[in-house]
Amino acid sequence: MTETESKNGLIYEGIIMGFFYAVWVMRQRPQIKGVEYLKNLPNQVVFTITHDSYFEIPSLSRIYKAINPRPVFTVMGKEDFLSGRYLSTNFFKDNALGRNILKMADMTGIPKKVFEKLNVISIPRPFADIHEPKCKNVKNQISSQLNQFKEKIGDGFSTLIFPEGTTWGYGGLRKIRSSVYQLVSTSFEQYGKKVYILPINVKVDKLVKGWKDVFINVGKPQFFIKSREEFNQQVHDVLEKLHTITFSQVAAYYLKALAEKSEQSKSDIRLAKEQLIENVDKAISSLQNKVKDEILPAIDTKLTDNDYCMDKIQRFIRYCEKNRYLSKLSDPNSYKLNISKILSQHSKRRFRKRNPLAFHANELASLGDSKIRSSFEI
Repeated sequence: MTETESKNGLIYEGIIMGFFYAVWVMRQRPQIKGVEYLKNLPNQVVFTITHDSYFEIPSLSRIYKAINPRPVFTVMGKEDFLSGRYLSTNFFKDNALGRNILKMADMTGIPKKVFEKLNVISIPRPFADIHEPKCKNVKNQISSQLNQFKEKIGDGFSTLIFPEGTTWGYGGLRKIRSSVYQLVSTSFEQYGKKVYILPINVKVDKLVKGWKDVFINVGKPQFFIKSREEFNQQVHDVLEKLHTITFSQVAAYYLKALAEKSEQSKSDIRLAKEQLIENVDKAISSLQNKVKDEILPAIDTKLTDNDYCMDKIQRFIRYCEKNRYLSKLSDPNSYKLNISKILSQHSKRRFRKRNPLAFHANELASLGDSKIRSSFEI
């Protein structure tokens, strides 16, 4: 038995291996940058990870497998992880058969046992649209749950946290919640322990049919003590610098910018396939130069490969046709933009699922629209 297995147990390792193989089932291609920062970590670390959806969760098992030596840690998850109905309330919402199958799986109690074995401590969301009395109650619950994490850290555990606290939003890094700040500052003040932040930014190249590339950019462990506002801002800045520009972000930004131009001019835009390929390719080259000049953070380095990029374009077009962002014209190599769908607005809670193209375009724009726009010929 290895040292890791003696700490975490064979059942724990088996669960992680299940996530590891789920990567292939869900057709994900995880790519980790910064693996060197996962070796010989400080004794206690807060794994501070960005989070857009549940889709990328299996790929996070690659982080665990790359850590050497591996720590024992708790996971801060949303409150329904331990509700006993996690699968049926979060997946197959539009598929009655799939949802019923997941209900039966929940009824076995196995999913809840899995999360308990992974040391998940659930915490309520404080940012939903709720009335003030309930808001106060939620804050009290959060305070109580955070105390459990503080005690675990005092006992030598590390912690995994999604600091944005939600998958809701319009694209780009969301407001950083204070859970990381509380754990780091309390551990230092009460226990005299330095708890390091290990920043990890995860981006999925999701607007392509078939296999999805999952970019996991790991930063250097850091320890700092500041005021709450300064601390949260530094965490935000560190995570933003680890952003990976994906093909989906670039192509989505281009179509959204075209749609905005069309709306302003009150005229339809016909888009030739060759025009799409040429302008997206030019944008990628321009963005790559800005990355080299350190104006922008990382970009998918394989986009320099013409075959790789062409494959992405073809699969992106198929995605847009299926989801009605693009409609074929009589000329099979020409398309009409569905302006209303591309520019459709929804609530913060529903935006990512209802308009994923605009969500990905906004992810790129969040790096600074003035830096981005000049790379596109619109």
